[in-house]
Amino acid sequence: MYAYISIHSEDYSKKIKSKVLEQYLTSMFGFATVSHLVFIKKVSGEFIRITGISANSNGNYSIYTLEGVEEINLIEIDVPMKLDDTVELAITDITNAIVKEFSWIIDEDHGLNDRTNG
Repeated sequence: MYAYISIHSEDYSKKIKSKVLEQYLTSMFGFATVSHLVFIKKVSGEFIRITGISANSNGNYSIYTLEGVEEINLIEIDVPMKLDDTVELAITDITNAIVKEFSWIIDEDHGLNDRTNG
């Protein structure tokens, strides 16, 4: 099990284009595109990974491949096992910026203050 922050549209009803997410993460935060809808950035020696996902109205998904996914309504930010103040601040800033930019919400079960490492 790993820790992550889940950000999504209200009731998973609003979607954004995958290209919009890619442009936002690469231009605003300097993320590199690993594959379609998977982005990474190294901060203080640790990698922050963000994945864009298309979920159903309950937030459920099963990912076999992200290829061909053109719209998403869920973003997961993996929280590195080794978390220092610099990495935590970067994740907080990125999370809050995404929430503000797309008018989405942080999932209550995976919010910034409910992090567990495992």
